[in-house]
Amino acid sequence: MKKNLFRLIALLLPLTISAQINLENFSGSATEGAVFAQMRKTRSYGNDLPTVGSPYVNENFTEGEVFYKNKSLGTYLYRHNAFNDEVEVVKPGDESIKYVKDEQGNFVPAEGESSSLATIKEIVLKDKETGISLSLTTITNEDGALRNAYLYQLTTGENYTLYYQNRVGFKEGVRAVNSMVRTTPNRFTHFQDFYIRKNGEEIAYFFSGKKKDLISVLLEEDLKNASSIIGNKKLKTKNEEDLAILISELNQS
Repeated sequence: MKKNLFRLIALLLPLTISAQINLENFSGSATEGAVFAQMRKTRSYGNDLPTVGSPYVNENFTEGEVFYKNKSLGTYLYRHNAFNDEVEVVKPGDESIKYVKDEQGNFVPAEGESSSLATIKEIVLKDKETGISLSLTTITNEDGALRNAYLYQLTTGENYTLYYQNRVGFKEGVRAVNSMVRTTPNRFTHFQDFYIRKNGEEIAYFFSGKKKDLISVLLEEDLKNASSIIGNKKLKTKNEEDLAILISELNQS
């Protein structure tokens, strides 16, 4: 019954940033079901070669509290598949869930047993250990393309919000055609990108980490102040902690 509800919701929910859900139309488990859906993306990599790395930020499921429009829907176990940009979730203590051991020796839900957070911007997942929030955000990436992506919030204030994105690239391996050539495995590679959103705007803009590129992500009236803060505090804008200090300072000015 529960899985059928998830499948139905997956068919009914528009997967756009403007998708809306009226919580008042739901109650009990249906309320929770409204923000979870069986949107399992493919995990087939086109060959049977060995694979180095992982599509997940963390192979283990960890605890996070799920909010919809600031309303808590409870604590869930989650892990972020950054290659598919999908957040897998499981309700703790659900004895109907079957677990299997993965290649790293972790016990994880069997294929199809976990659900995914519906791709709706009003949903926020807050990690219970780190306190960092994860949510779907509209971004312009390095190439200037407009899309939605899951971003982790580093700091926020009156003027700006600083995020980072865990991005995973995949390179397909090549099988050796003779003894003179070595087989290369499939490989996942992890990257961290920074995004800055001017509060009051919908879009978070890619920031390269280069000081000269602050001109494209900050308000014009803050550029001189940003330069002074960087110089006085000897900040390196490619460094996560230093960049967070810069944004926090700009939020106080």
